[in-house]
Amino acid sequence: MKIIILCAIIVSALLVAGCTTISSGSTTANPAAPATAIPVPTAFTQGASGNILPMNAEVVLGTAEKQFNVSIYSIEIDPPDESGKHTINIYVGAKNTGMQPHNLTWFSKLTDIYGKTYGGIGVSHAGTGARTRDIPLNVTEAARDYIVINSDKDFATLSNGALLDVYFLEYRPEGSPLIPDYHVTWGISPGIIK
Repeated sequence: MKIIILCAIIVSALLVAGCTTISSGSTTANPAAPATAIPVPTAFTQGASGNILPMNAEVVLGTAEKQFNVSIYSIEIDPPDESGKHTINIYVGAKNTGMQPHNLTWFSKLTDIYGKTYGGIGVSHAGTGARTRDIPLNVTEAARDYIVINSDKDFATLSNGALLDVYFLEYRPEGSPLIPDYHVTWGISPGIIK
């Protein structure tokens, strides 16, 4: 039994290690064809079983009626503004695979290699997060979230690689607490943010 479990762990590690493709020389990361969708059945789950997912991993969230597949659509970097602030635009695609139209809100957080964080719940996209319209069945919508980085030094550190945590909230009335229903973590490869 231990050998079977050990083999399963090794095969999983090999599959995850070979799934990331990155466009070289580009400030935009457009993952290649998504990896097999990974079910995440419980609320507020970090990746699948606590794993950091590769950039092209597609994750299944929700239940049968309100189920959706999410993946990183692209990461785009704006030129720095006059004060030297950098804006990192994060587009996450959400495909409605459930049984009824529904919308989502999500907040993005980046963590650099030293553990410093940027963005997060109630912070990214000037505090509002990314929001979709009602997504029809079998339709994907990519909404933009953004994080502002205030210094060249912090921005340069993020170019060495980062973690992207995305906190998803299903629809709730205005003024409701920002408690995420789902949490997914993707690894951002070095050189994507530059």
